[in-house]
Amino acid sequence: MLIVNLRTFFTPQAIAQRLQALPPIKSPTMDLIYPGRSQHPLAVLGVDEISEVALTVPVVRRGSPSTPVVTDAREISYIEPLPLRPSTTLTAVDLNNFKLLDNSGRDVWVSAKMDILRRIVHRSTEALCAQSLTGTITYPVKLQGGGYDSYQVVFGTPQSYVPATAWDNAQAKITDIFKTFTEMQVLLQEAGYGGQVEIWAGKTAFYGLMALAEKVTSTARIRVEISAEGVFVGNYLVKLRAETYKNPETGLFVQIVPDDKIVMVAQDANHRLFYCAVDDLDANLVPMPFFVKPIEQKDPSGIKLVAESKPLPVPVPKAICWAQVTNVQA
Repeated sequence: MLIVNLRTFFTPQAIAQRLQALPPIKSPTMDLIYPGRSQHPLAVLGVDEISEVALTVPVVRRGSPSTPVVTDAREISYIEPLPLRPSTTLTAVDLNNFKLLDNSGRDVWVSAKMDILRRIVHRSTEALCAQSLTGTITYPVKLQGGGYDSYQVVFGTPQSYVPATAWDNAQAKITDIFKTFTEMQVLLQEAGYGGQVEIWAGKTAFYGLMALAEKVTSTARIRVEISAEGVFVGNYLVKLRAETYKNPETGLFVQIVPDDKIVMVAQDANHRLFYCAVDDLDANLVPMPFFVKPIEQKDPSGIKLVAESKPLPVPVPKAICWAQVTNVQA
């Protein structure tokens, strides 16, 4: 059967080789906040392992019965990360075309199909990472009978700072912005972090910063410079973060950083992205960031390619500081 031939293209070893050959996908939160990745040998994460990173015990709200694993005392001791499981169907026509290809063509065909699913899983993981910066992950879970439930993990409350002067205030000066960054970094440093920080600004906040930066004369004692990277204020680099992620339940796009806010994240904190073992015998029940398998289906006749990943980003809430810096949004 053709499915047997297809399976040879989707062994864990073959998938790993193909992933290395595919071009990397750039995502700001995963790349800059979660460069630390850990493959976890179990399908669940112990709360004690998470608390070692987040320094707090997470709270799991049981929107889906399979999300938390509990003890007899009903205290959560393990968390089962939300499995991401997108799929695509290969029709009989697709498979007939596949048979006509030589080995090189088949490799290209398989890589293209895998790349589609890889990008869906990557975007979904980026959404989880972006949500984690708020201290809470809330993600919809598709139910077998239709509709959605909710998967929620609460790691804790990030720090916050209230600037004395809003950036879109007519009286605002570049020194007010510098003070905002300094005080936010002090909050992080008091929590034991903040030696190296990443600063992201929503659209309105960034535009307000640019407007103030353009008014600064070259005699300013504080370095103010607009570059392709962002805006420098002293030694602080502020980056525009206009990216969004899509809520799979509502179809609405959510901003990583709201228009009127900025977020400062300590990069020297131990924010970690865990990949738990996937629940599939063909994957040898090992932890993999991404796995794909072909499944034969009778009606309609064809094969379904099913991908799976079990990511859980674990932030350090006290190493994240938010501030609303403008009075209006874009």
